[in-house]
Amino acid sequence: MNDGSIVKLIIKDTAGQERFDSINERFYKDADCCLLVYDITNQASFEKIKNYYVKTIEENCKSYIKVILLGNKTDLEEKRKITLEEGIDLAFENNYMFMESSCSENYNVSDAFTALIEMTNHVHKTDNDIEAFSIKKVKTKKEKKFC
Repeated sequence: MNDGSIVKLIIKDTAGQERFDSINERFYKDADCCLLVYDITNQASFEKIKNYYVKTIEENCKSYIKVILLGNKTDLEEKRKITLEEGIDLAFENNYMFMESSCSENYNVSDAFTALIEMTNHVHKTDNDIEAFSIKKVKTKKEKKFC
């Protein structure tokens, strides 16, 4: 991390594949954070998050889980089907952080993971006071913490 601390992540990526739906609930029960990624050029990927994953997280996760909603493929802006406002609205409605990224341009990829770690390790707000915000508003502490 920027403050010199070392963090170990255990990442379970189901890539939205339906064959993993039966085990996803077990993953969520122990998760401290979740990165929900949709393709900004694919309406179906956004709808699956909106109609399935939001409900699944609400029903199966700890009440204090930290979630980032991440719109990916910003390098394909000309093919965009999900507006920035739609992503922000969904994140705000569910008290998620919101970001957009591009893996091919390496834009906000590591920042998304850094934000998850910061949100998980440094709780600044209570469950009732969490709000959607951008990576620019994430505050970092200079003390060393390990998880």
